[in-house]
Amino acid sequence: MQMKKILSLLLALLLLLTTATTLLSCADDTQGDTEQPEDNTPEQPDDETPGEEEKPEKLLPNLPDITFGGEEFHCLHWTLDSGVGGGWVPWEEIAVAEPTGDLLVDQVYQRNAYVEEKYDVTVTTEYCMAHTEMAPKIRNAVATDDKSFQMMVQRSANLTGMWTEELFHDLGGDEMHHIDLTRPWWNQDSVNVFTLGGNTQFASSEMLLLDKSETGCVFFSSVLQADHSLDNFYDLVNEGTWTWEALLSNASVCVDDLNGDDTMDANDLWGSAGNRAPGAYLYCGSGYSFAELDEDGYMISNFGEEESISLMVELHENMIYADSHAHSDYIKDFSIKKKFESNEVLFIYYSVKMSNNLRDMETNYGILPIPKYDEYQEDYHCLIMPDGDSVIGVPLSCGNTEMVSLVIEALSAESYYTVYPAFYDVVLMSKFTRDTQSKDMLKIVFDSRTYDLGAIYGLGGFYGQLVTHAATKRDSNIASLYASMESTLNSSLQTINDLIDKWSES
Repeated sequence: MQMKKILSLLLALLLLLTTATTLLSCADDTQGDTEQPEDNTPEQPDDETPGEEEKPEKLLPNLPDITFGGEEFHCLHWTLDSGVGGGWVPWEEIAVAEPTGDLLVDQVYQRNAYVEEKYDVTVTTEYCMAHTEMAPKIRNAVATDDKSFQMMVQRSANLTGMWTEELFHDLGGDEMHHIDLTRPWWNQDSVNVFTLGGNTQFASSEMLLLDKSETGCVFFSSVLQADHSLDNFYDLVNEGTWTWEALLSNASVCVDDLNGDDTMDANDLWGSAGNRAPGAYLYCGSGYSFAELDEDGYMISNFGEEESISLMVELHENMIYADSHAHSDYIKDFSIKKKFESNEVLFIYYSVKMSNNLRDMETNYGILPIPKYDEYQEDYHCLIMPDGDSVIGVPLSCGNTEMVSLVIEALSAESYYTVYPAFYDVVLMSKFTRDTQSKDMLKIVFDSRTYDLGAIYGLGGFYGQLVTHAATKRDSNIASLYASMESTLNSSLQTINDLIDKWSES
């Protein structure tokens, strides 16, 4: 432990030098950018981070000063490939073996070193396949009282089966008494969405990164914006006028048959593109939901209402199949990344982590929230996609609940001041995005993160069918699709609401 403490102090000095070097490097890089659009937005202070403008002093978790004799806190973490570093899990959230000089990696390491030293624990992680291995491992551990795993980190798309089997502690319950879900290091939207019948089996805290990286947004090419004398998109966002219409009007200017073959295809200039469910982004971005909790705490779906279906039809016809949108139905072999890097598409709908794939882009780009439906809509809503995010769950077989709840709260609180700012300020800003105004836009994106119960729980496959229909079928007969699946959707809702009844009575 003494050696780790010394290493942590040395690492802190290294981080200060790394941060200074990174900021100086970024200042030099921006001097060579000559294709910036006109921008009159006042710059914000460099040290501003989301939600931190009025934090005069550090909030500390209400935790006892106790130690646990080197006890292991072992996390089972989801993956779709071999572990960390791929497109699905680009960043390690829980534990790293050693500092590498990368600021984010080093902050995770230093966070863990602090908690390990303070409470005499060891934080470790193990990866397993999200859709094939995670649930069997958890079920077996609970059935046999195997205390090998103290915490599960799973993507929310794979929670449904485990959630209905009641395999996890209530994070807000007595046994997890060191966890305070009202504290700012817990994402309140996740707490609200995952609290069913007074039982919070899952939630997201600032310990995690993928819930943020999987938030939907819009990337735009600064070169195309300047070359075509388009609107100042940052002004539109700040004025509340960044809407479907604003996106369409600008996207329609950036359509050109570049090779002159009279056929718009993957070789041409497009106004927008997005192969990761832009229909879901735009629908939820308009303030609508696929499912939600009613005033009595039961899960309902309003999708069958005429207003919801009309909105999806309008979205399908006017946005997804707009002449300016490179839809997968008539664009083959279309690499969004390559087209965007070549400045041959103005807007792309994607999650924030797309920035990780654009680190070598030679020209500037910016980031915007998902547009509102119209100017009368009060707030922006940026959907967290359930197939790549992370949420926390504690198996009933976790063992020492005193230690587990304390370590989770300690890691979450420490991350609020260290890991999250590193993710936001350095990884997203200094390495990838190319202008200071994107920092303000990212604050809006993260502040407007939203979970959708219908997207998470699938509702008998309805959500998946709807998204697939929008992505692959040119017809907009959404009402027919809903009618064909209404009984399945309602049956799924009834199963969930029966459990809510059970938990509410216990």
